[in-house]
Amino acid sequence: MSFTLLKTVLKKNWTLLLIFFGVLTMYMTIMISMYNPNDMEALTSMLKMFPPELMKAMSFSDMVTDLTSYLASWLYGLLMFGFPMVYCIILGNRLVAKMVDNSSFVYLLSTPNSRVRIIITQGVYALASVALLFAALFGVGVLVSSFMFPNTLDISAFFRLNLTTMLVNMVVMMISFFFSCLFNETKLSLGFGAGIPIAFLIMNMLGGASADAEILKKLSIYGFYDGVEIVRGAKVWGVNLVYIAAIMILFTAAVLVFRKKRLPL
Repeated sequence: MSFTLLKTVLKKNWTLLLIFFGVLTMYMTIMISMYNPNDMEALTSMLKMFPPELMKAMSFSDMVTDLTSYLASWLYGLLMFGFPMVYCIILGNRLVAKMVDNSSFVYLLSTPNSRVRIIITQGVYALASVALLFAALFGVGVLVSSFMFPNTLDISAFFRLNLTTMLVNMVVMMISFFFSCLFNETKLSLGFGAGIPIAFLIMNMLGGASADAEILKKLSIYGFYDGVEIVRGAKVWGVNLVYIAAIMILFTAAVLVFRKKRLPL
């Protein structure tokens, strides 16, 4: 890995990370401010107005009794998958395929760094940016909750929730990064790098909404994830290991593919 290149990549992409951090911080602050510890029955009653299928598709739970499970149900579901997914798709394509497509990647190849070193550096930044995003969101959640509702948030459970959510999004990042390394054209990189994560998300929603389509949820990377159960103490180390294995496999595959591919530069 090249630390000089890593600094350059950071300078070129920090604005993108900051934008998504700002948007997600806004949503987190709004959701925490909407929490009413003295009237959880009102929230439960409102949830019962929605069709059960829609509730399951959106990963909402009517068993919310505290701030931590409230955030796990209402925030760390579709929202914490959808917005980071967009970030992963944009960044994954930008780090490799877009640079190859517009021929700017030639400047990286003109440096003393090898192909493998360059692509490892790009991939490390991709993963590190996701880690930084969720570390910052964890900090924001703890600080805002402590200010608005002191001693209400279960910090340990909230940490576990953020850790697993981070790993899921790292898998998405590596899917996008792999196809960015595989294809030389942005349209193909985005087509597969965005299409597959979106398909997984739709499969998870359809599988949650209908028992007949439950197999779709089991085939989705999101099907292993249940935020409410995580904060309730469910053991997720096995699920986390699956996500870590997927990240490592996709990263390795991306490096191997890029090392041997022909570049139209």
